[in-house]
Amino acid sequence: MLFSIHAELHSVISDEIERVRERMIRLGDQFGLMHPEVQQCSRQLDELLLKFYELDLKMKRKQRPLRTRP
Repeated sequence: MLFSIHAELHSVISDEIERVRERMIRLGDQFGLMHPEVQQCSRQLDELLLKFYELDLKMKRKQRPLRTRP
C-alpha cells in the first residue's frame, strides 16, 4: 500500500519536473538565462529534483529484502 502511494507521488513529481523544465526553457529562450523568472524556475526545478531523488531512494530501500546476519 505504502509503495503504491510512493509510486503515485513519484509519478506526480516527475510530471511536475517536466512541466517546470519546459517552462524554464521557454522563459530562458524568451528572456535570457539570468532573468529572475528563469532563476526562480531553476530553483523550483532543483527542489523538485531533490524531492524526486529522495522519494526514489525511499522506494528502493523498501524494495530491498532485509539481510539477516549469519
